[in-house]
Amino acid sequence: MTIIMPVNAPPEYMKAEERFKSAKTREEKIAALEEMIRLLPRHHGSESAHAQLKSRLAKLKKETTKKGARAAGITKEGEAQVCIVGFTKSGKSTLLAELTASKPAISPHPYTTTKPELGMMDYKGVKIQMIEIPSTFDPRYMSIARTADLIVLTSPQGEEKNIEDVMENNYVRTRHIVVDPLFDDSVLVKEKIWSALGLIIAYTKKLDYTTRRHKLSPMALPKNSTVKDFAERIHKDFIKDFRFARVYRKNRTVQAGLNYPLQDGDVVELHLK
Repeated sequence: MTIIMPVNAPPEYMKAEERFKSAKTREEKIAALEEMIRLLPRHHGSESAHAQLKSRLAKLKKETTKKGARAAGITKEGEAQVCIVGFTKSGKSTLLAELTASKPAISPHPYTTTKPELGMMDYKGVKIQMIEIPSTFDPRYMSIARTADLIVLTSPQGEEKNIEDVMENNYVRTRHIVVDPLFDDSVLVKEKIWSALGLIIAYTKKLDYTTRRHKLSPMALPKNSTVKDFAERIHKDFIKDFRFARVYRKNRTVQAGLNYPLQDGDVVELHLK
């Protein structure tokens, strides 16, 4: 592939182009092309280069689909997808087992994990999908990390830069936190994950017609969400039929409209026409 030399391309772009030229797999080529597109300045003189890069990227993805190669991507489940990434024997499998009900193979031998291992973490009733990425850093599996909501890097204290360099070399720009499974308590890690995800929990209040008692169900929402965001998550027609909401917050109750901002721990009762 001959690429039109872009105008004023930064050094990082040229490095990504070299990675593209030396890539041996489609996944590596796709990752490098996506990085080149991200780094290429946008101005009139770069329009042709942008168009060429995007065309090549689309063609590569189409070829992958035509040949029946299934991407290593994993369908997101729960309220967020979090990847655990680290060097071999850094405690990834142990952490996954502590955070979820899954039972990954744990061994004193290196590279025990050969494929992504999955589990669901429960945080106050909210489900978070956790994925352990093998320490081989196979491009097929690193592509999962590039689209995740958060990455947990397992690393001994003081050695964080080593694993961060692996992320950089694989074009993984996903926000991340660093934990040391040998010292960080799993409860603390859960709190760090939840805080880094930037979510709040609001509760739906529904009447259980069997017990005639109200039942609370947790719902995760981005910070600064409103009653409208809450209602839309339940059903899009709730906006059209909305009358008002009762928001129970600590020791007070507020009758609110659609634009009312929600806080973590709010209980919301929707009233419709």
